[in-house]
Amino acid sequence: MESRHALFSRRPSVPRPAFTLIELLVVIAIIAILVALLLPAVQQAREAARRSSCKNNLKQIGVALHNYHDTHSVFPPGQMRGYRSSPTAGEFGNGAAWSAMLLPFLEQGTIYDAMNWQIGLFEGTNKTLINNLAPVPVFLCPSDSERPVRGSIHANTTTNYMASAPRMSYFGSSGSFNNWSDSTSTKLSGGFFTIDPAPASNMASIKDGTSNTIAVGEASGSVWTGGSFLGVQHSTQTIGGADNACCQDWFLKIALYPITNKGPVSTYASWRFGSEHDGGAQFVMADGSVRFISENINHILEKTNNDTSTVKHEAVHGAGCLWRAEANSCATSPGDFDNKAGLANHFGVWQRLHHKRDGLVIGEF
Repeated sequence: MESRHALFSRRPSVPRPAFTLIELLVVIAIIAILVALLLPAVQQAREAARRSSCKNNLKQIGVALHNYHDTHSVFPPGQMRGYRSSPTAGEFGNGAAWSAMLLPFLEQGTIYDAMNWQIGLFEGTNKTLINNLAPVPVFLCPSDSERPVRGSIHANTTTNYMASAPRMSYFGSSGSFNNWSDSTSTKLSGGFFTIDPAPASNMASIKDGTSNTIAVGEASGSVWTGGSFLGVQHSTQTIGGADNACCQDWFLKIALYPITNKGPVSTYASWRFGSEHDGGAQFVMADGSVRFISENINHILEKTNNDTSTVKHEAVHGAGCLWRAEANSCATSPGDFDNKAGLANHFGVWQRLHHKRDGLVIGEF
């Protein structure tokens, strides 16, 4: 006979409820929607952090430029070309870029001291050092993910081939024109960075104001993957050769083309400023401040029939004084460069920001 306790302790078993298939699918769908909403927010937060880090790099470069100026009373040239016209024309520079000259002012003095600046950039002990040199974070934008941190320079059959040189995301402005940064005419070599024999910029030469002149800006690795903060030596020439300096698009850009953030680009991709940020790119002004400039900034497209020497110079690809062969060319005086009303018809705001002494009104940008 069962005890009273055992009798009263029994309870009828009640089946536990379970999820139906429809309920399970609803839960999965809700989770998927939440994840879909969350991922863009996470990606935006990460990009905001990368963009902030990129801006900080540019600020450091801006400070370094001014510290260089305080030390040398001049900003660094675009490249150490070392051009001499007599007794015979030749180039005696080592090929180093403006960014290499900033190394001591960016807490990278160890690299600077290890280089032999008396020989070509890609020669002797320099070649060995560069081929094994780690990337320098201050020259790489974290958002610029399409650009490899290292890469070769020149074809592997050339004398000064570099198997592995560190890349960079930031390029100096050589002005509004098509790579005429070595012109002795200040009308043409009007960019922040010039190349010998053009005189290097100093504070006094920036007539349009340091807050209205672009010094350095970003470039997008999805448009072009090159870039070398140390510079580029000519592929075949050594110091004293006819063309020791070379390949300025590896550390300089021009305002001939508008801000270009995405590739592929068929026409002179290597000369275009841009970024992996949505809507524009970040730039260091000559006063050291960093500005974000919209990809929709005013940029005048110019077409002329009087300058057809090469495809590279056709103004249909962008503005930039490519009407220089016309009667009112900016390359001559009194041409349109001196006629500011005429010049304004050829220079959009984008081009004006890249010329340090064009005398045109900038306004808001």
